[in-house]
Amino acid sequence: MENNRRNFLKTLSVLPLSASLDQLETNVSSPITQPADSLTAAPLKKIGTVRLKKPSEIKRSPFGIGCETLDRDLWKPKEVYPWVDSLPIKWGRLQTGWGRVEREKGKYDWGWLDESVDGLVSRNVTPFFNVSYGNTNYMAGEVGYHPLDSPEANEAWKRYVTALTRRYKNKIKHYEIWNEPNLGGFWAPDKPNPQKYVQLVRETAPIIRKNCPGAIIVGGVVSQMPTYYIQEMLKAGLADLIDIFSFHPYTTIPESYSERTVALRKLLDQHNPKIKIWQGENGFPSDPNSTGYGGEGPWTETIQAKVMLRRLLTDCSLDIDMTLWFLIVDLHDYPKGSGKVNYKGILRQKPKVKPKIAYKALQHLGSLVHGDVRTRSSIVHAVAGSEPATEKEYRLFGNGLKKSLDGICSAVLNTDNGTVFAYWSGAKAADKPADSTIHAFFWDWEGRGFNEPVLVDPLSGDILDLTNHEKIYDKDKWRVDAEAQVFRQLPLQDYPLLIMEKSNVV
Repeated sequence: MENNRRNFLKTLSVLPLSASLDQLETNVSSPITQPADSLTAAPLKKIGTVRLKKPSEIKRSPFGIGCETLDRDLWKPKEVYPWVDSLPIKWGRLQTGWGRVEREKGKYDWGWLDESVDGLVSRNVTPFFNVSYGNTNYMAGEVGYHPLDSPEANEAWKRYVTALTRRYKNKIKHYEIWNEPNLGGFWAPDKPNPQKYVQLVRETAPIIRKNCPGAIIVGGVVSQMPTYYIQEMLKAGLADLIDIFSFHPYTTIPESYSERTVALRKLLDQHNPKIKIWQGENGFPSDPNSTGYGGEGPWTETIQAKVMLRRLLTDCSLDIDMTLWFLIVDLHDYPKGSGKVNYKGILRQKPKVKPKIAYKALQHLGSLVHGDVRTRSSIVHAVAGSEPATEKEYRLFGNGLKKSLDGICSAVLNTDNGTVFAYWSGAKAADKPADSTIHAFFWDWEGRGFNEPVLVDPLSGDILDLTNHEKIYDKDKWRVDAEAQVFRQLPLQDYPLLIMEKSNVV
């Protein structure tokens, strides 16, 4: 994690993909040099396109998609799930909908939930349950209403959780208890109360574990990163009850949560270092006037896709085990009866279901980054493309006399597809960013860097030739003052571009 934070440098201006690398011959036997014309970027040559994978073609993935609100019947799986066939992710979040299952007291109708679960399982996507919300047979409302204040409701809740886990124990192993209990709209009828939430987990988790041997309990499930609320949950004993802590980091700049996530990890370690972290819900609208989002615009399909790519790779860079995008499809009439639209879906729902740019971007990213994804021990420094990138700059970095370019974010990952070196500008995403290039100095502490690197654009799916790089230690391995691999005149975008080994993608 600490190595990764050193990789996480901070924000600069942005540029379009048309900016590119200088076409120069690499001389691996020489010191780091930079020919006089290397400050002029030449167009990159397209040499291929990302081969899309299906969920069945990948063993594991850190990426998930939100399939929520089926408990409110806001979209139809039969219309949407066929699009999951070509989405190379491995996790799907489902809300279990007590209110929809038990419309009549004591009678459970599982048909819609069976369809939801089986639709994902049949497509090689692992569903997990968000077990939450009330039932008007026992309380004043459904969405957000907890059962603790009424003995009758509480007993009915426990019967429902028992029946739920017995029914799905062979298909569902991850159970997330409640949704965003720190928000008034999701914790009713009283005000949010961390001790009371922990009481709900304390009463619910043992039922799940008893009826589903090997169950994994996800708790917290907080909106944003509420420091005091989290501290109070942990003081009340949450860390002894759960296996995974989930949070929902809605924000305009995805990287703004990096320091908070590191702080959360350290806090959890003080209580139970075995607890993992999930990013369980995060999204960004593709259109203006979307309900359910308070961040800043502008909002377009392109900007939504860029924010999604940055969110998912930022989470991977922090060694978060699962990172989920909310959601699969736009929600019409959300909240129910409002007539409003939630445009965070990667699919449009009306007038017919069709993909947005974000859907295609997730296809590309999931096809490239999969497996047991972990951060790679490495260091990245950046220099503006208008400046030289020679041995002099290398020595200044080594002596601490030069700082890496402000505003550059990076993630270097080990994946089933080899090493992935992602970099991007942390500036606010835009439809038409400004031209810019960088030089990147890359120290690979686990290997020898890239032998035949290419540049992959996960937004377009293009694979581009990458020639202006120099691995200067190949013919002089004992030269301790010159060990970095240098990539010159890299195009810089306000979304991640990926450096990967050619043989793994072409």
